[in-house]
Amino acid sequence: MKLNKKEIKILAIFIAVWGTFFIGSGLVMKSNKKIIKKVNYKLDVKKHTQSHTQAKKIEIVLKDIEIEINNPISVNVKDYLVDGDQVDEKIIKQLELDTSLVNITQAGTYTYTIKYNKKKYQGKIKVKEKELPDMTLTLKEITLYVGEAIPTDKKAFINEKLPDEIYDKVTIEIPQIDTSIQNDYKYYAIYKNTRYEGTIKIREKGVTGISKSKCPDDATFNEATNTCKCNNSEKTYDTESKSCK
Repeated sequence: MKLNKKEIKILAIFIAVWGTFFIGSGLVMKSNKKIIKKVNYKLDVKKHTQSHTQAKKIEIVLKDIEIEINNPISVNVKDYLVDGDQVDEKIIKQLELDTSLVNITQAGTYTYTIKYNKKKYQGKIKVKEKELPDMTLTLKEITLYVGEAIPTDKKAFINEKLPDEIYDKVTIEIPQIDTSIQNDYKYYAIYKNTRYEGTIKIREKGVTGISKSKCPDDATFNEATNTCKCNNSEKTYDTESKSCK
């Protein structure tokens, strides 16, 4: 069928309108189309190292403690922990400290425990002797009468007045002494590995400290015992009664 000019013009306009419509729709659809990229994510699962695992755990590490004898021990549980200030207060409140086995009056090494979540941790407390000062002692010259008992108090042998804690550390060594006869003996005091020497004199009453000039003509002076022995007799001359006894 042959179209006239008017019909051809109408058909051309129709085709142009629809062509424009389809072209525009295509552009809109293209602009609205999302581009989806495929991305592969790799989940790298690694084992925790030991230090990382331990960091998440509550670690209770106890100190070894040293105190002097007769000094009190702390009741603050933080004082017994390594890095105690770094431990959470909530954990601190759950720790149970037990120092019942520690004897602060006697030198030695003792065990203490801290309990947490039914687990017990043990530490050591060393109770050491108190550090005493260095000093020099001088010993007395002790004179006893025949038959008189030898002193047992350390203060009777030492010239210096010392604190009781130092007297406790002084050792007095006395040899075997026969107090029934006059004689001189050496005795010793030991303090901090130093040995001091003193003298114990046994004398008969009335002749203590006698000199040779005090002996009468019928007596002989004995230099070993510092006494006068009556001639032709075993008796000792008494300067007070001026007679042999």
